[in-house]
Amino acid sequence: MSTIDEVANLAGVSKATVSRVLSGSAPVREKTRVQVMSAIEQLNYSPSQAARSLASNKTYTVGLVTTNINTPYYGPAASGIETTLRNHDRHVIIASGQNSPEGERDAVDFLIKRQVDALVLVTNFLPGKEIARINKRCPVFVMNQHFPGDRQQNIDYDNFAGGRMAIQYLLSKGHTKIAIVSGPRWKRDADQRYLGSIQAMKESRLKVHWQVEGSFGVADGASHMKTILQLKKKPSAVFFANDMMAIGALRVCHDQGIRVPEDMAIMGYDNWEHSKNFIPGLSTIHMPLYEMAEATALLVLNRVYGTEHKPKRQFQPSLIIRESA
Repeated sequence: MSTIDEVANLAGVSKATVSRVLSGSAPVREKTRVQVMSAIEQLNYSPSQAARSLASNKTYTVGLVTTNINTPYYGPAASGIETTLRNHDRHVIIASGQNSPEGERDAVDFLIKRQVDALVLVTNFLPGKEIARINKRCPVFVMNQHFPGDRQQNIDYDNFAGGRMAIQYLLSKGHTKIAIVSGPRWKRDADQRYLGSIQAMKESRLKVHWQVEGSFGVADGASHMKTILQLKKKPSAVFFANDMMAIGALRVCHDQGIRVPEDMAIMGYDNWEHSKNFIPGLSTIHMPLYEMAEATALLVLNRVYGTEHKPKRQFQPSLIIRESA
């Protein structure tokens, strides 16, 4: 079995440098880090996790709770967090909340009992006050969320600007009769998207033609689109507050022979990876989920393991123009 001395000799560095690379406890030049990791790979060196834990009082594991892994939102978020932490020799234990508040709480308790060094919550049901209480038990980090006392533990995204941008684009295309299908407004991100869209309408001195609160699901988007198509006075465009609802709406329009965008323009939000593959391609607002997840992981490394990365803290939306609007 290889030793840390052999790794240091092969890499041409000190044992202390090898330890810093492995622990991430201090900044190391990228060239040096590559040399050390190459030596580790060549020698098949495996540091004793037990020894590392005893020396640092850390387990070098991070818990990640998501509402559901298999969605366009939670999948990229989980992947970005897990990949970034793994690249810095940290391991992630992922627990799904199974689409319920009870499931999310159970996942949190399970991970804390596993003595993770920190929790990353990409959740749907846990309110901010509850997350703040969890933070007292174990350091919590969030993205596109806030909780009381989340100083330096969150990565933010401007949902208000995104909602406003979506409506401004529809207005620029000549639409004045616009329907809005928001997300569940008890969620801060959904509420901000809605408020941004309303602000754009007010700035143009227009009223929303029709609006309803949705649940972010494909079936929900389809259901609301069917209702819209039954209105006596139909809108010329609909803004759905996420791509999943917009995709459900596209299907309904296809089934009923409604041409998009000629008869009805449809705008989504999130820029899900496959939104460009639908016919017509979905016009949407881009949310850089993977990059936000990477930044969240770097925050964890800084606050919990003492590294000195400089992650981007505030992300902005951008307009993606395709054929649907």
